[in-house]
Amino acid sequence: MKHTDTKINYNTKQYFMKHSLIIIIVLLSFSVFGQTKPEMILVKGGTFQMGNPHTDKNRKGDDDERPVHKVKVGKFEISKYEITVKQYKEFIADKSYDEFARFGVLHSLPPKPDSTWWQGHPDSELYWKGQMNKWWGWNDNFPMFHVTWYQAVAYCNWLSQKTGLEKCYSINSEGSVVCDYSKNGYRLPTEAEWEFAARGGKSNNTNQFSGSNNFNEVAWIDDNTLLRGPKPVGTKKANELGIHDMSGNVWEWCNDYYSPYYYKNSPEDNPINERPTGYRVIRGGSWHYKVGYATLTTRDGPKPGFTNYNYGFRVVRKK
Repeated sequence: MKHTDTKINYNTKQYFMKHSLIIIIVLLSFSVFGQTKPEMILVKGGTFQMGNPHTDKNRKGDDDERPVHKVKVGKFEISKYEITVKQYKEFIADKSYDEFARFGVLHSLPPKPDSTWWQGHPDSELYWKGQMNKWWGWNDNFPMFHVTWYQAVAYCNWLSQKTGLEKCYSINSEGSVVCDYSKNGYRLPTEAEWEFAARGGKSNNTNQFSGSNNFNEVAWIDDNTLLRGPKPVGTKKANELGIHDMSGNVWEWCNDYYSPYYYKNSPEDNPINERPTGYRVIRGGSWHYKVGYATLTTRDGPKPGFTNYNYGFRVVRKK
């Protein structure tokens, strides 16, 4: 009897030790991941006038910022900061994730600038040589940069999977990446969502930049970085919603295909340009661009497989 009792107690102890260890590992993994999961800001949605209404030469912008048109966006969450190097490192460390490998999504950080890049950016090379902290050293609190549109959406799907949410992106029968906006996972913002969030969720916001008319308060651009690279996220003043760096630091990828004429035919309710053009929208300017590119309304549209040391992103979720 004593032998039987001992065996039962031993097995019971072994069972609890085994399952307690599993629970500890799971909790620890969630704790570590929780340190790098994006902090999200609620944007209640609303109606606003999208585009650039100004006619004076200092604020007129480019033709693709017009016509100004009425737009309504629904409620969503957007990351408080641009996705950081620390957050992206966790993604590339997960070597089991290769859903978008065909588009060049690699499990490594981008390489440092090569001689060709320096030849095209002689001022940056000049300033860089005297720096102690090299800006491609992939400091954890820097915005992740030098990522393609495909790499940004791959991160979104991976983050959704890690947090138990539905993945928004998939590859269709034609081999293109498409987004399902009905899913509850992470994705890139639509261009309309991006601009509404950058305006601080205010329909009548007349600021030139996200959170201010003074770029020095809210934006890292070439005037105040001196072409010495991006800066840690959140070091400039937030906008009215508490979102940082929507002007400057790094350009941010959006979901929409880019067309310089889209505003002429944009629908009013949650507009998304899903007509393929071969280009994707970026917004917000960067550390290596002039102040005029960091405005609320500036648009550009590189190819989704292209990137440079100015391109980053932030994420959104529907609510």
